[in-house]
Amino acid sequence: VVMPVRLTIRVEAHEGVSAFMPAYLPGKDQLGIKVVSAFGRNREKFGLPTVIGSILLLDAKSGMPMAIVDGTYVTAVRTAAASAVATKYMAREDASTLGIFGSGVQGETHLLAISEVRRLDGVVVNSRDPKRCEDFCERMSKKTGIKVRSGRPQEVAESDIVVTATTSKTPVFDGSWVKRGTHINGIGSHSPQARELDERVVSSARIIVDSLEANLKEAGDFLIPMAEGRFSKEMIYGELGEVVLGGKRGREKPDEITLFKSVGLAIEDVSTAAAVYAKAKSLGVGREITL
Repeated sequence: VVMPVRLTIRVEAHEGVSAFMPAYLPGKDQLGIKVVSAFGRNREKFGLPTVIGSILLLDAKSGMPMAIVDGTYVTAVRTAAASAVATKYMAREDASTLGIFGSGVQGETHLLAISEVRRLDGVVVNSRDPKRCEDFCERMSKKTGIKVRSGRPQEVAESDIVVTATTSKTPVFDGSWVKRGTHINGIGSHSPQARELDERVVSSARIIVDSLEANLKEAGDFLIPMAEGRFSKEMIYGELGEVVLGGKRGREKPDEITLFKSVGLAIEDVSTAAAVYAKAKSLGVGREITL
């Protein structure tokens, strides 16, 4: 796999960031790039999603563009799928409550994905927008048949499984609230200056990441406490691929805190976009354009 670490451009004047994520999978002859932007004020200023993305899929034999795929939905689905895989291997078998920070599309896809790997009795959600949070809870309760309700940050953090899916630049909960045996999926922050988790969480958890190289360049959850001398890269136990392949264990003891930190991998986007393109061709959907 050829996958350079993402190139990021910060747009400070408009409180945004754009990232450029190329990848080439030689074994499948898949080549492409995702451009994804996160602009924190999009919803209030323009009525647009906070995160917007597009994936350009190229013919690996000629370099010709083959498809432009909606990267916003692909990002939400593939991120949640990775978290669900991590939850399968890292959460306690009897984990039955889910707490979600954030009521956006990532919160929705994570609820759906995690409910496929654990039997959930209840879900509690916290968001900076109370109205949006209540709408989310009502919609997802109907969609899943699971009781989904809003709650205080401490209630969310005390769940068996916790998902942080926000655009916050500072920790969204106090690490002392986390119970022994909790599993956390940290997916919202992916820049050196931002973190959703405090040093108490990252220093007390068994940590698995999607990519060690990418996390050590992009994950403020680790880089900020490292700069303060409160964390070291040796405290990261391994990568999710190693766990899935059986080289390392996601959980050793029922009472340990486990953390999966994801910054997102371009290979996930390109391979998913290739699958979407193949499916669209077989169904005869989509629109052909001449460049």
